[in-house]
Amino acid sequence: MSRPFSQRINLQILSKIVFTLYIVYTNVLSYSLFRITGLSAILLVVAVMLQLMYDHFRIHMDRSLVAMLFFAIYVLVSGFPIAQDYSRVLNSSLSFIEYLVSFYLIVAYIQSDRKPDFPMVVFIIQALILVFFLVFRGAGITRISISDVVNVNTIGTTLAFGIGFILYLFIAKDNKPIKWVFGIAGIGVLLVGVMLTVSKKAIIAGAALIVLWIILCFRFTFAKLKSKWKLLIFLVLITSGIFLYKWFTSRYAFQLEVFTYRMSNLYVGESDQARIQLIKEGFGTFLSHPFFGVGFNNARFYSVYNTYTHCLYTEALACTGIIGTVIFGYTLVRPWVIISEKRKSYKRTDPILNTRTKYLLAIFAVFFAINFTQIAFYAQNLMYVLAIITGFAVSAPLMNGQEQEVLNEKGSFAG
Repeated sequence: MSRPFSQRINLQILSKIVFTLYIVYTNVLSYSLFRITGLSAILLVVAVMLQLMYDHFRIHMDRSLVAMLFFAIYVLVSGFPIAQDYSRVLNSSLSFIEYLVSFYLIVAYIQSDRKPDFPMVVFIIQALILVFFLVFRGAGITRISISDVVNVNTIGTTLAFGIGFILYLFIAKDNKPIKWVFGIAGIGVLLVGVMLTVSKKAIIAGAALIVLWIILCFRFTFAKLKSKWKLLIFLVLITSGIFLYKWFTSRYAFQLEVFTYRMSNLYVGESDQARIQLIKEGFGTFLSHPFFGVGFNNARFYSVYNTYTHCLYTEALACTGIIGTVIFGYTLVRPWVIISEKRKSYKRTDPILNTRTKYLLAIFAVFFAINFTQIAFYAQNLMYVLAIITGFAVSAPLMNGQEQEVLNEKGSFAG
């Protein structure tokens, strides 16, 4: 006998609650407040088990997930015969497998809900909590982090994509004015956090996501509000903007000075030159080990800087060779191709879904750009973004023929 529908819904709600706790604890609380050995693994396993029970233990293995699994097995198995440091291969592979389990959950939630809103909301919650700890418990002098062991660029990019997801959620058939007020306030808070990290890539990514949203989505969203609400929101925006500016400049004058210096000296600083050199070294390492690479997270041993290449594309080539790069590259290219193809059917049938899809592709483009300076398979926040995009790709309906008729009867999931 099948489980009652209400019980199945409760199981998924419990899974989502535990998953939210897992993300917040793993990425924020474990660095800022307390750390309990094994708690991350326990929360993740519980969230997965609850979701599997909800799905009657039916596992959704999309091709992208299968490719991710093959990649994890490949880097673990191939790395040991060729790596200089086996522990780095093992630890990096295990971390990637953990990210992959989280990846599966995100895709499963999206497939079940038929929309990516829940994982985006969790990501935004995480980002807002990060800003809270940056302001009240921040560590650092020139660039603020939540802990000495957490990279400010990781935090900055998390906040930037949080801005993108808030903007994505604005794209709906009917937004109440209060949603705009809280959403814009959330974006303002995240921008403050980005400024505290003084991460150039995060500042550029956040600005790009805002500009792209204005270009692609403004006329389908904010422009449709009544004039009185537009005026009220603009007044709130201007007033809060002035307040935030005065507060920031009085409390974080030094960070503002560092921010101005860094943004006026793009690609000319020592760190930027070092990154360029790291990319060159990574490509040279690939040319000397073209097929299998030098082992997961082992390109650092072929660099004078003794660190990873700071670029996904050269890191994949150097560490996993042509074989690993093709496998992981498939997981990047496939969602883009699927979403681009599906969008063709939305242009005349559903302008809201078409707009959402365009903006998600814009977020994906920023993701590709970010990975020129970061490495997705070493970073849970970037794998999270890729999971949302992959989930949308495999879940969004292809609206033509009979599928379009069914969707019209049930109502578009975009709203």
